[in-house]
Amino acid sequence: MIDKIKNLLCTIKDISGYKIVETKIEAGELFFVKKGLDMNREKAVHYFSVTIYKDFEEGETKYRGSSTTTIHPTMNDEEITSSMSDAAFAAGFVKNEYYPLAKPSMLAPTEMSTNLLSDTIENWLPKITEAVYKADTLENGWINSTEIFLNKIYTRIVNSEGVDVSYNSYKGEVEFITDWKENGEDIELYKRFDFSEFNSEEFTEIVKEQLKISRDKAIANPTPALGKCTVLLTGGPAEEMFNFYSAQSSAQDKYNHTSSAELDKNIQGNEVFGDLINITLNPQLKNSTYSVPYDTDGFPLQPVKIFENGILKRYWGDIRHSHYLNLEPTGLIRNIVVEGGKYSAEEFRKQPYLELAAFSDFQMDGLTGDFGGEIRLGWYFDGEKTIPVTGGSISGNIKEVQKNLYLSKELQKNNGFYGPKTIKLLNVSVSGIE
Repeated sequence: MIDKIKNLLCTIKDISGYKIVETKIEAGELFFVKKGLDMNREKAVHYFSVTIYKDFEEGETKYRGSSTTTIHPTMNDEEITSSMSDAAFAAGFVKNEYYPLAKPSMLAPTEMSTNLLSDTIENWLPKITEAVYKADTLENGWINSTEIFLNKIYTRIVNSEGVDVSYNSYKGEVEFITDWKENGEDIELYKRFDFSEFNSEEFTEIVKEQLKISRDKAIANPTPALGKCTVLLTGGPAEEMFNFYSAQSSAQDKYNHTSSAELDKNIQGNEVFGDLINITLNPQLKNSTYSVPYDTDGFPLQPVKIFENGILKRYWGDIRHSHYLNLEPTGLIRNIVVEGGKYSAEEFRKQPYLELAAFSDFQMDGLTGDFGGEIRLGWYFDGEKTIPVTGGSISGNIKEVQKNLYLSKELQKNNGFYGPKTIKLLNVSVSGIE
């Protein structure tokens, strides 16, 4: 089919290049209501994403326009040609500065390994189900519903410069809702986790932790109005904070003037009293659905360190935006690895703190550094006792608190993130409801 598309592309006038991405997906899906299987579904998807490039000039400026269309194997030659001709016409109205396409590389591709290769999707789904429901043994709390998805994906990338690469990957996803009833409270919480490796113990532990959070939410007190205080962020909220550094080191954000980070300068400032950040992008991070040997342009990916002791060592990005900044491209890498700090989370908890593990919607603005969210569950330690709390919100700006940013020794792994499980911030604003 790719040869047919390439031949038909030759009949379209005035195009400057192309990229074809072939995708084949074999998928299994299970849907549960409590422990009962409600639906078992299989599907197979096959399509081609064709991007057509058209170069043109206005004055002394050279542009490269592009437009993408989707081709299905069931389409005939006339339908394919018509769709691609429309894309070629549309590409002439897109005024992006000129940039090159990926070229064939001499680098050996990275071997993508996963234990999911050892069996079929059909056989893996019952094992995943068993691991998820192994923790569903409590009286007051249980899994209300679950959706399990497992995809085997074949990707091939071909372009007009001679790139022709392919690889297989797996993407698994579990979504579930836990219920907890206690003291007249009926709590319902949503959780999702992604994986590309089967790990029975890890899956069971995720469900156990979510049931614990549901229980604590049911018995939680209103969050006190603490004003400015020490805040510990654990789990997902801790991970979210590092999105600021990922955005600030992005070549695309730098080109778009939404990043103020400068090479060879400390993004945390000149006087840092907490931990200095060390961040690496690793395209081969184990058990990540973002781990691939090539990015969407067919550019080969290698690990790259972007921050060393707080200092920005290089911007990361695709061929296009790296070309605009006259930088060597790293390719688009979606896995982030952050080194831990000097202290354990238990050391963080020796002084009064508000520890937060769940929000209704915690957000970090990669441009401004503003962060905050409505508290769903946390624990407040006043120096003598620790109580679960809920409600209220926190707010702050990473640029104002990163001099006193402390990273736990303990690390967490969550799909494309591997880094500190808990971070400590000083003088964060807490708006309580009591």
